[in-house]
Amino acid sequence: MNSELCIVFDLNSEHGSKRVNPWANHALLLCIAMAALLFFSAAGYASSAVLEQARQLRVEDPQAALALLDQHIRSSVPLEAPDSSEAELLEQAELLEFRARIHRDSGDYQSAAVDATRLEQIAQTLNTPLLLADAQFLSGSIRAERGDIAGALDRFHAARRTLEGTVHTAELARVINALGVTHNFTEDFSRAREYFEQALKLVRETDHRFLESTVLGNRAMVIAELDGAQAGLKAHREALTLATELEDAEAVANQMANICSRLIQTGQLNQARTNCNDALERVTALDKSRLIAGTRMSLGDLDVAQGNLERAREDYQAALDRARDKIPSVEVLLLQKLADLERNLNQPQQALEYLDQLMAVNDRLMERERSAMIEDLEVRYRIEQQAQAMDLLALDHELQTAELRQRNLMLIGTGMALLLVSLLLIVAWRGFSAKSRLQRELANRNSSLGEALETITLLAREDELTGLLNRRGFSELANRELRRRSRTDEPLAVVMADIDNFKHLNDSYGHAVGDEILSQLAECITGALRELDIVCRWGGEEFVFLLPRTSQAEAVHVIKRLRQRIVADSLKTSAGEFEVSLTYGIAMVNGDINAAIERADHAMYRGKKAGRDQVVAETPGDKPDVAVKQRSD
Repeated sequence: MNSELCIVFDLNSEHGSKRVNPWANHALLLCIAMAALLFFSAAGYASSAVLEQARQLRVEDPQAALALLDQHIRSSVPLEAPDSSEAELLEQAELLEFRARIHRDSGDYQSAAVDATRLEQIAQTLNTPLLLADAQFLSGSIRAERGDIAGALDRFHAARRTLEGTVHTAELARVINALGVTHNFTEDFSRAREYFEQALKLVRETDHRFLESTVLGNRAMVIAELDGAQAGLKAHREALTLATELEDAEAVANQMANICSRLIQTGQLNQARTNCNDALERVTALDKSRLIAGTRMSLGDLDVAQGNLERAREDYQAALDRARDKIPSVEVLLLQKLADLERNLNQPQQALEYLDQLMAVNDRLMERERSAMIEDLEVRYRIEQQAQAMDLLALDHELQTAELRQRNLMLIGTGMALLLVSLLLIVAWRGFSAKSRLQRELANRNSSLGEALETITLLAREDELTGLLNRRGFSELANRELRRRSRTDEPLAVVMADIDNFKHLNDSYGHAVGDEILSQLAECITGALRELDIVCRWGGEEFVFLLPRTSQAEAVHVIKRLRQRIVADSLKTSAGEFEVSLTYGIAMVNGDINAAIERADHAMYRGKKAGRDQVVAETPGDKPDVAVKQRSD
């Protein structure tokens, strides 16, 4: 992991771990609620003696703190009591919020969500903007912790809308900081940086130094992504200076761990050793599993860089013990690193065991990520719908203005002589015509926009015949996988497949039958491959598959299984049943997707020359050969 730690939502002591490079995506889900749950700690609600006692117990004995809070919350006036005073409800809200944080730290997300729901109910009962925004933010952080990033964005924007136009500038800055964190998770680093700059400007207006330290640390993470590790190192040191000045032990530990990672990235290994050991000592004292796992993985990376493989194994294993079943994204990286390390130490059986564990964790992560992406797209769709609704409101206002003008003219006309009646009728008719015209234009515009959007989306990404991705759609998703690979160094395989003797089928039975075969093959391929695999109709009878997190050996196994399924099933067409085979070429992506496709194409044509219906992997030194690429079918 290079120990790049959490981009945090708030300045409270709930910092977690968020990998931007290479384990950014899933670690943020585990980090979001860590820093956010006491989002408005400066809101001004008084703490009771019970809450103060619970805070003192929390570090040494979290269960005792929970027991104390449970007892007091049970004895408090329930939310449903009609005579509950505002002070009682506020105390209940404060205790619930603190208990939710403790539940979250112990991994009891269900109990944390229950407390968050009750907190939002109290906020709605009191109708206090600051408490309502606090509840909205808490709800968003719990959703993010569970992987519902789309829902988290929705609640964070709700908190932003609640605070805009109020005097609560620092609280608004925290919300904007959280939006930056969430966009960082979606890898929209440029937009995340804009949010962090906006939050930094707001917080400096309030002279809130602790929150400024948090935002500076967050901004340093995206600076490293956009401007490079050296620029990120400078930005983290700026955040460390402020955290040290404020004597914020957790923020200092967080930035020390980030600096440890940057030093390794920039090759300053001796300095990194001293810094990483200091960071480990600090995060261990805080007993934060995410920070400890991240720092120990960075130390393992440093050991590998310095050739101390046995020591690296100890550090990686210690980090895995902390991350297992708690931080899946860190667990993935550690399993891959341990598998590579065991191969280098000539322990193939142990390496295979780690790879088996890695495959299982990867499947779970990919499924959750796909669900989150779908929900995120739905949120974006709702935002677009809201924008269209605003346009509709503007047109409706124009209609209402025309109607008002028409009524005014008619009222004036009632006092005029009969000689003006005809003139009034003309004016009324013009107003009615204008209203009708605007209504027609509005309906036509909405219809045209909807049809155009649907048509453009389909044409831009999908092959019309098979419903698979076309080259453009494939290119978009392939670029995303390349970015992921550049961060995680996970294997990425590409496969070129070509239908054997397809020209003969077309010539003998016609293109309509050929199209039926292509469509059925597309369904068979997508049904046989995994959901995380990317399938594209490359052109004519050629297909390209991109297999994320798949080594060459694994890719050969997957494609052989696909080949057996295809050759075992007959394809039913209007001209009868056909047994169809394909020849497959496999190559590993090492940076340039087009070069990898060329090598896969070369491997495929070696299979064609060997008799077709083959699965052929690239060999070292494979280069496209013009003579080989002369098609024979």
